[in-house]
Parts: sequence; C-alpha cells; structure tokens
Amino acid sequence: MHWGRRSVRFVLESSTGRLALAVGVILIAVAIGFVLRLRNGRQRSVSPQGPRLSDVLGAGTPAPASPSGVTVVQVSSAVCSPCRATARTWNRVAGSENHVEIDIEQRPGVAERLSVWRTPTSFLFDRDGALVARVDGAPNVDQATRAFREAGATA
Repeated sequence: MHWGRRSVRFVLESSTGRLALAVGVILIAVAIGFVLRLRNGRQRSVSPQGPRLSDVLGAGTPAPASPSGVTVVQVSSAVCSPCRATARTWNRVAGSENHVEIDIEQRPGVAERLSVWRTPTSFLFDRDGALVARVDGAPNVDQATRAFREAGATA
C-alpha cells in the first residue's frame, strides 16, 4: 500500500509521469470516440412488443399520411447539430410527409418510453403503427435508405 502512494506521487511529480498520464488519457478518449463513431447511424433490432406509433405521437395526434406506409419518428434536441443533419437526411430519403421530429426537451416522456439515451435517435414504424426499426445517431443517406426500405418490406 505504501508503495502505491509513492508511485502515484512519482507520476504526478515527474514530467515523464505527467506526460505518460496525459498520453494515456488521450488514448482512452480516442478509443471512446472511435467506438461511438462506429455505432453512429447503426440500425438496431427492436422488440415486437415495442410502443406503437399512436403511443409515441400521443392521443389525438393523427399519424402522418405516409404514402410508403413507413413513418420515421426522430427524437432530437434544440442544441444538437447532428439532429439537423439527420432531419435533412430523413426528409431526403423518406420525404417530409413520412418524417416526424420530436423535441426531447418538450416531450421527455417520449424519450423515456423509447429508451433514448442520445440524440438523434430515429424510430421507423410500419403502416400498422408497429415499431420495426431503431437507428441510433446520425445515419448517412445509405444507412437511412436501407433502414427505410427494410421497414417498408416488413409491412
């Protein structure tokens, strides 16, 4: 135990120790960033007993008249710049008539019900209102197109 205190003091007092500590912290931050980047835009499976579109939009809110039968619900926040890019991607892929954006600050219950831990997170619902896909992070056009087509195929 006494040896441990000495080694910590050595690391903090020597320039070599501080440099090694700084490099270690940077490597950990880079690794975390790399893992998050790999997971960005990734489609995840969902439970067949997941919430329905009517549960997410709320009582009395009509579902969009989606010609494709697929509705994209994007959970966003006002200060999230990837959310704006994601909204543009979904509007390009799905069309504005198939895309609903929900502000997490105005409707935190939706985020809780859908287990949203980061924004943007998007959910795809089929023509019957069943949840069929979840996309975490900001998908690129290819990822969004693939998710949208697969969601339409399950309907």
